[in-house]
Amino acid sequence: MTDPSLSPATATIRPRRNLRWILVGVLAICLGGLGSAVLYSSVANATSVLKVNRTIYRGEVIGPADLGPVSLGSHLGVETVPAELAAELIGKTALLDLPGGSLVTPGSVGEPELRPGFSRLGLKLNPGQVPVSALPAGTPGALVPITATNDGNAAGTTYRATVAVAPAQLPDGSTSLEVVVADTVSDPVARLAAAGRLVVVKRAR
Repeated sequence: MTDPSLSPATATIRPRRNLRWILVGVLAICLGGLGSAVLYSSVANATSVLKVNRTIYRGEVIGPADLGPVSLGSHLGVETVPAELAAELIGKTALLDLPGGSLVTPGSVGEPELRPGFSRLGLKLNPGQVPVSALPAGTPGALVPITATNDGNAAGTTYRATVAVAPAQLPDGSTSLEVVVADTVSDPVARLAAAGRLVVVKRAR
């Protein structure tokens, strides 16, 4: 005999669970946790570096408002300058064109290539007019004129110079060399160089 209390109208119906939606929910939870972990890691590893606030052209002096801090994830592998070094760069010179919004990189800001009162000249020298030993940038030396009749240069005149760019061998066998000299002697040195009448003497540091 059927129990009237278990009639179809009152019997409990258990809902069918959809396994697909359960898996979707579990996956969403996992992805959310992973995203949170990545975000936390990025924030925890972020460093404060210097960026360029405005476009600075090569040769311009860096002012206090030209650079600013920006947070950057350390995992990006980009060469940067820490924000705490900002004060050390104020008053230095841009050695490259620095677009506004770009990051300051090592070597992009430093001392000017030329101090006031000096000029930079390129020389083309024949064999015997330049030492064969190494002449790295910064090497002190002297430029000695090869005298000629009615030259206009006093006997024994030499011009102090500093190597700006190490010499390079040219296809015709000559050597190119860039030097820095005082403004007051740049014109006569240039004329002598154009005439091929200079000998480079290497001095001790």
